[in-house]
Amino acid sequence: MSGHLIARLIHAIWLGSGLFLIAVAAPAAFRGAPNATIAADIVGVMLSRWHYIGLGAPLLLLLLDWRRGRVYVLAVVFVAILIAAAQAATDLRIRAVRAKSPVPISELSREDPLRRQFGRLHGISSLLLLMQVIAAGIALVMDREAYPTPSSAVRAMIQSETNL
Repeated sequence: MSGHLIARLIHAIWLGSGLFLIAVAAPAAFRGAPNATIAADIVGVMLSRWHYIGLGAPLLLLLLDWRRGRVYVLAVVFVAILIAAAQAATDLRIRAVRAKSPVPISELSREDPLRRQFGRLHGISSLLLLMQVIAAGIALVMDREAYPTPSSAVRAMIQSETNL
């Protein structure tokens, strides 16, 4: 399998899994679970798996792109690695806050400092996940520009022959 096909596969897994988590899995867990605590536990398990993809995919793309020297792609992928690391660290802090709470977070008063801390961390984590998905999309678009699709390559050949 060529390096380009491997990169496309990594892009697909990275972007697809992030979009799936945001748009399908997390909302479904909160709609289908009997309570918010169980839903949060389910999403937490999914996020712990996502962190492997969120860190691993851009790291692999960084290694694949290193020799090609495309500075902009390398910058986007490097920033994505930093975002993924920040998200993983934030999610660890969320788990610690949940563990400290004597009752489920959703049962705490909205003014409770622990619930407010949880809310801030959850917002940061959600924003970082969204930023990761955006970075994956940007990296995919930049990669597509570097490698024309077969149909665009054929069109370019036909166009060059008709211009002769």
